[in-house]
Amino acid sequence: MKVLLLIGATDSVTDGNYVRLHNALIARDHEVHLGHTAGLGLSKNQVTAPTWQPITPLVNGAPFDPFEHRDIEGFDLIWVLALGLRGNFLDTVQLLFNLETRTRVINSTQALMYLKSKYLLADHPEVFHYPETHASTDAAELLSIIQREGGRWIAKPPAGSLGRDVYLLTADDANAQVILDAMTGHGSGNYCLLQRWVPEIVSGEKRVLIAGGKPVGQYLRHAQTDHRTNVLVGAQAEACTLSAEELAYCEQIGQFLVQMGANYVGLDLAFPWVIEFNVINPGGLNTLWELEGLDYAPAILDALDF
Repeated sequence: MKVLLLIGATDSVTDGNYVRLHNALIARDHEVHLGHTAGLGLSKNQVTAPTWQPITPLVNGAPFDPFEHRDIEGFDLIWVLALGLRGNFLDTVQLLFNLETRTRVINSTQALMYLKSKYLLADHPEVFHYPETHASTDAAELLSIIQREGGRWIAKPPAGSLGRDVYLLTADDANAQVILDAMTGHGSGNYCLLQRWVPEIVSGEKRVLIAGGKPVGQYLRHAQTDHRTNVLVGAQAEACTLSAEELAYCEQIGQFLVQMGANYVGLDLAFPWVIEFNVINPGGLNTLWELEGLDYAPAILDALDF
């Protein structure tokens, strides 16, 4: 199989998902190329990107050879592991949609468009539980919800990542108005999500890697310095298992994800609450290696029948 992994542009190899997935794929005799998502374009009606084919396993810190712009429509699989520049999101998704009519794309453009943000999660109570959520560009409206309903609330951007701009607010918080004003862009029309805080998060949040609709690995994250459970902002990770109930729940969610064309996803779970899905390069392979000494990339490929 001829595979293109679309990654972020860097000068050298940085240890992460794409390194482990690349090395696992070439170990199975697949032809694997790397490409820069931010360089996607059109040439004579064909989708193109800067690409390079490493012929040996990638090593952290090694310099990249030059990437050369080329037609990428001849690949059997294009695996999106970075989305490029935020301001070009719609252009990137539309170029990938062109490719999707002729080759397989992981994850599908439908999944990238609708699961990257948090709105769709509120619309499927028959599949999973999602905390009470509000969205608005009006800071005063969001503040009135906090004051009227009481309790703790999480304010965050609809399509944020890595724990950035995630705040825990209450009606008594003197900074609530200032934070909501900033989140909505001081009247410039930015959307902010307001989500009811769920007490189950105190016991930790499980990152579950789901490939081909099947849970393949997981670990537990505990907040340390503040309320956030993201490892990159200081949360502590530890090895864990899924209970029988959690496993059945994740398998049910996995089938929903496959129907959306989301074949490799990081699910953040504070059972029974789904906090979010990560459909762009779900983190976790390096963390699982550090916790268990196991490389889960081959298990992911097995689940995807690669």
